[in-house]
Amino acid sequence: MAQQISDFVKTNYGLDAGSFGDYAIYSKSTKFFNRLDWNINDKNQLTIRNNTVFSEATNLERDAANFRFGSIDFKQSNNQSSTVAELKSQFGGRASNSLIVGYSSVHDFRNTLANVRTFPQVEIAYNGGTIFLGNDREASVFNLKQKTFEVTDNFTFYAGKNTFTLGTHNEFYTIDYGFVNSPNGRISYRSPAEFLAKLPNRVRGNYPFADATDNLDTQFNNPYAHFKVNLMSLYLQDDIQLTDRIKLSPGVRLDYSGLPTRPTLSPQTTGSAGDPNYGSTYTYPPLNKITNSYLNSVQISPRLGFNIDVKGDKSLVIRGGTGLFTGRIPFAWLGYAFYNNGVGYGAYDFNNNATATTKLVDDPLIPNGGLLINNNPANGGVTRTQVDLVDNNFKMPQMFRNNLAIDYTVGGYKLTVEGLYTKVIQDLKFQQVNTKDVVRYYSYDTQQQQPIYVSSTGTAGAQRIDNNFANAYMLSNTNKGYRYSLTAQIQRNFPAGFGFSTAYTYGKSFDIMNGIRNSMESNWQLNQSLTPNDPQLGYSNFDIRHRIVGTVNYRQVWSTSNATTVTLFYSLQSGSPFSWGYVNTTVDGSAQANSLAYIPRDLTEAQKLLPTGTQAAEFMAFVDSDSYLKTRKGTFTERNAGRTPWNNTMDLRFLHEIKMNGRHSLQFSYDIINFLNLLDKKLGYYYFSPNTFNSTASVGLARATNPATGDPTFTWSAPAAPYSIDPLGSRWQMQLGARYSF
Repeated sequence: MAQQISDFVKTNYGLDAGSFGDYAIYSKSTKFFNRLDWNINDKNQLTIRNNTVFSEATNLERDAANFRFGSIDFKQSNNQSSTVAELKSQFGGRASNSLIVGYSSVHDFRNTLANVRTFPQVEIAYNGGTIFLGNDREASVFNLKQKTFEVTDNFTFYAGKNTFTLGTHNEFYTIDYGFVNSPNGRISYRSPAEFLAKLPNRVRGNYPFADATDNLDTQFNNPYAHFKVNLMSLYLQDDIQLTDRIKLSPGVRLDYSGLPTRPTLSPQTTGSAGDPNYGSTYTYPPLNKITNSYLNSVQISPRLGFNIDVKGDKSLVIRGGTGLFTGRIPFAWLGYAFYNNGVGYGAYDFNNNATATTKLVDDPLIPNGGLLINNNPANGGVTRTQVDLVDNNFKMPQMFRNNLAIDYTVGGYKLTVEGLYTKVIQDLKFQQVNTKDVVRYYSYDTQQQQPIYVSSTGTAGAQRIDNNFANAYMLSNTNKGYRYSLTAQIQRNFPAGFGFSTAYTYGKSFDIMNGIRNSMESNWQLNQSLTPNDPQLGYSNFDIRHRIVGTVNYRQVWSTSNATTVTLFYSLQSGSPFSWGYVNTTVDGSAQANSLAYIPRDLTEAQKLLPTGTQAAEFMAFVDSDSYLKTRKGTFTERNAGRTPWNNTMDLRFLHEIKMNGRHSLQFSYDIINFLNLLDKKLGYYYFSPNTFNSTASVGLARATNPATGDPTFTWSAPAAPYSIDPLGSRWQMQLGARYSF
């Protein structure tokens, strides 16, 4: 198959698809660390430090579900330098101050490695996974420059039982965001056969309105999005020693997030028409009401901590805290709002072409092929754009966090129990708000959980609200989400040099989406939800569930100048969560890149949905073979409800210390990483679910028909394994080290 695809693109387009066998990648860096310490006098100390890094790496990744030809590889270069000056001052023993001033510069850019630079990214669905070749859609134009100025000052003073800290932390960013998503196009195929037949299913991309040639060098050298971000904070905390046993720590923090300039609003946005079906399955701020008045406001975060030494000897301590905590978002999302403003760039997105009655005219794999398809009157000839918008009332994420812990020491053992609970006040929500809210439901969906967005004929295929937009994405807030965990720990150090610590944590985490992608589009397209524009709570990608961690150590002192320490670290953790469903496709008519799947209630229903041969029986046998899938008969799979096997690791370290004259010392270390794998090659495996499609595993179903009425039919082929084994992290490694301190 790989050879056939390679020969096809070479013959038809001159593209060297690259290696489909062994492939070498590399990573290298040069680092400079400089530091100057100056004791100005007995009350003032100045430290100046600089970190400078020049690095580059290639980025080809393969796993059990997704295969990448060598041409999709790219080189990423990152050059950065950071200088920080810190002045510490003492004022008569009653007060102190720490002033930190810093400046950093980052230049992050990518270069594609394919021999035909204008070739698009090609995605071919195969065996429940995807084959990739061409130029990576996120590397063809990627040139990010960021400069940051930082000022922090903390003033601490003492008054009786009170220790006050008054501080401020401020970051000022200047960003040139030179990234264009899919400037060559992003072309998807449902199968290798349709790829070889030149039958694309989805054609999408972006291009500059001002350059009809879509020149990549021009876009790289002239970043379209220029903006600044100011993050400023002011905080006050008082550590109050109420008695010799009780300490309270009330505090408050004010956070200001501001944009000095705002993205331009296009006439298409301000004049956008509404959807007469608005509110059937989702709601959102109307586009013509967007004013870009988000942020530029203060968020208040009060907090309270406490520590109670019950008996006064630290044998029983009760501690905890409660309060609000404000976070931040990746500036890339703001960069998208500036570049996808509907003014500088156009966009095209043709979906469900493989099953359409009238197929697209022209070949998307020739130079500028996607743009030629978009401009061809035979394909509609409509000039569209994409907008990435932010709700007027959007605020930075904010959480309400609480923790309570008890430390109890008895007979040399320290026992700890700690509980944590976090509730979302404001988190993130992404929507595609150019989807006309006209839906129907398939008959097997008796609870109407998955709306099917339909075309004017009733087939699955969402209609656009406004034909001026290929897509319109919206970032807003949600108050849905929470997580909790409970940890129990025991630890002890013995006089003879032996010590140990072990802890068990049980926890769950729920959110409506994880927000780990770099664009609004990807965050929406890759979020597994039956209602993609109104996602419901599901298990988070960061769900812990069970975790056991600990150390065992022994220290042998040979003399006053020689000592050896042996440390064993172990971690046993529930596997990573993943979602069963559709990969790089969906049945709901939306433009999502994955989706949850319906599992027939029995063989009779399966035979109606999979009428070809024995596929119904084979699919139900596959369902019965999985402990989770067999519990979903008659309903849909759930987000992140699958689990890889447990990840168990163990590391061993030998450290010998030699003390010399004065402050001079030598340390020699010998580390065995993944010691379990050294003991037995079947142990120490690290399992993960590939993140290409947000940890989604295919159930093997593919829609065969897209009827205007009634239910679709499907075909099934056995999918690849739902998870992969890390080829490097699952191997034992050894490391020797030496350190001289003076």
